[in-house]
Amino acid sequence: MNSRFCSIDFTLGCLILIAKENNSDFTFVKDKFSNSENFINILLDFFKENNLKIENLDFFMINLGPGGFVGLRNILSSIKSIALVKKIKVLGFNNFQILKTTIVNQDYEKVALEVNNRFYIKDLKNCDDYYSKFNSQNTLEKKSDKIVKFSKLPKYTSKNLQYILDNKLFIDSNLFPIYENM
Repeated sequence: MNSRFCSIDFTLGCLILIAKENNSDFTFVKDKFSNSENFINILLDFFKENNLKIENLDFFMINLGPGGFVGLRNILSSIKSIALVKKIKVLGFNNFQILKTTIVNQDYEKVALEVNNRFYIKDLKNCDDYYSKFNSQNTLEKKSDKIVKFSKLPKYTSKNLQYILDNKLFIDSNLFPIYENM
């Protein structure tokens, strides 16, 4: 699937924008991004600086966590508004799907993501399944050599996102109702 999309990730306290168009990647990362009210201006500047047009996108991809959800709600409502006006689809993905695409050694049994001093743990074999459950706990067990641990998401690109697209692992717009035929 060769698509034009923009991925937005605000789940772990920084803002990551990745746009893919004509096999080119455009990336913006702002560490310690805490003011989601400025998101629209940043998004529009990102598109302008890279000579991209929102209306040329096939869809938006939104990282839905786990992570911080207050800013995510603000960003999601902004993207859904743009998507409604521009008739662009919105797809969702999660941090575990991204993590799985970055793990070279698939011998691990579990993936643990630390967010705000809590560990979100999921079986590695279930990371592709968005709806499979994960556990949350304050500490990891001492003998956790079968758990690969992350305190932040590793750097990822549109290639990692393409894996999610090609394997249809995303949450489609049924959970993000966009009223296309208004």
